[in-house]
Amino acid sequence: MGKRQIRIYRKDIPQHLPELKMQDSVQVILRNRVVVQGKLITATEEEFEILDGRRHEHAIPVQDVEEVIYDIEAPY
Repeated sequence: MGKRQIRIYRKDIPQHLPELKMQDSVQVILRNRVVVQGKLITATEEEFEILDGRRHEHAIPVQDVEEVIYDIEAPY
């Protein structure tokens, strides 16, 4: 089963919020190249709240985000 990564850049985040909220796991790459991976709890045009693998919550302002990546299953 193959996977594909979907990349959403900061300028495109507002129109992709509904699909981001449906993902099991996302990777948020910050402008300083730090990566936060986890479940998106809430997402607005101003801020993301992510619950990581250690069950810690992270509030991330969208202006600090470089891109958001999530995986989808390929059809083959």
